[in-house]
Amino acid sequence: MPETPQEPRHKFSALTTLAAVLAAFLLAAAAYVCWQAAHILFPQNVYETALPITISDTIEADGVLLFDETCISGSGNLGYLVSDGERVSAGTAVAELYTDANQAVLRQQLTQLTSQIDLLQRSQNTAATQLDGLLKERSGALYDLLDALDTAQYSDVDESTDAYLLAQNKLWITTGDTAGFADQIALLAQQAQTVQAQLGNPTQIAAPTTGYFVRAASSGRLNAGAADILAQSPEQLKAYLDSDPEMPLDGCVGKLVAGFSWQYAGACSAKQAEKLLGADGKPLRTAVEISFPGQSDAALRATVSEVTIDAEKDVARFVLQCNSINGDVLCLNHAHARISTGESTGLRVPAAAVHYLKEDGTEAETQGENYIPGVYVKYGNIARFCKIDPVDADHPLISEDDYILVLPKGTDGSVSQVRLYDEIIVSGQNLYDGKLL
Repeated sequence: MPETPQEPRHKFSALTTLAAVLAAFLLAAAAYVCWQAAHILFPQNVYETALPITISDTIEADGVLLFDETCISGSGNLGYLVSDGERVSAGTAVAELYTDANQAVLRQQLTQLTSQIDLLQRSQNTAATQLDGLLKERSGALYDLLDALDTAQYSDVDESTDAYLLAQNKLWITTGDTAGFADQIALLAQQAQTVQAQLGNPTQIAAPTTGYFVRAASSGRLNAGAADILAQSPEQLKAYLDSDPEMPLDGCVGKLVAGFSWQYAGACSAKQAEKLLGADGKPLRTAVEISFPGQSDAALRATVSEVTIDAEKDVARFVLQCNSINGDVLCLNHAHARISTGESTGLRVPAAAVHYLKEDGTEAETQGENYIPGVYVKYGNIARFCKIDPVDADHPLISEDDYILVLPKGTDGSVSQVRLYDEIIVSGQNLYDGKLL
């Protein structure tokens, strides 16, 4: 008998399977859409723990250093007799003009010989009762030398080396290892006379007034006077700083800075400048610290003289007065600065978690003058509204990225009710004091 065809049965089975797969896909898609809709309509609460934090409040700014300075005229093949930042009196020779290139080498040799003679002469000024002190002095000098090498402060290496040699020489005299250095001093003095004769008497350039000397190759000058810069608006100062205002000290041996007092006129964003300005329009903090990363990391104390904020253009200008100085700072003209207004310690709370309640207990959409700021905290399965301090002169806003600093409960002068390790409700639906979570 002939076999019955099976093709219709196979075709029906394939269609059934395809329909089942399509139905399963549609059900999965519908379930996913419902799941997303449920999360949108009924979002779950998001929590974050209040942890301790210390924020170093700093301002990054661009600005210029304003000194009372005088340029010292002179040009040619120059050799310097004093270092950058060294204080000199009026009439002191700061440089000399060479007519022969070999004179620069001779001057260096003469300087080294003079330094060695001075070191040996000071080494002989010791007493036999100084043994313990000399041992400590030598150890301290050795540690300073190693520290200078380890931290790459190579400008301090020569000074530390001389201090170590001085202590060692005194120790030798005290212990009787040597009777003195008279013979060495005489030999070095003879060599110095020979070098001086070869050097001759180059023309010297003297300081016209008393002040701190800076070499022409180490610094420059601004193309505008201090009075004109201080009279600029925030926008004008920002444009001036963007115009590359520094010029080389052409035709000058260097410059003299009259005193240790100087000013820094800086520009920054309006938000950063708020760290310096109080609610009464006066500087919020008088004492700050200023440093110049990559150029002079030493932090110098300064006072805030004035702050002007242009919120519409998001720019501000400020002026700092500083009464201390060092050689690195003296070489700066236009420089990026970091101003530290101090450190603040408290609890790290997301800014998005802050709510404002009206007097009737209802929530406001934005901050108001009489609205109570706070956050909702999870206590068991209950949401409780905990106050935080309003932003005012006594409690300035201190923020870091998307977080604010909140004082913990029990802090003097604070109304904050937030405690360490509280579970802060960052986001949730229909939050109110006493809500069952």
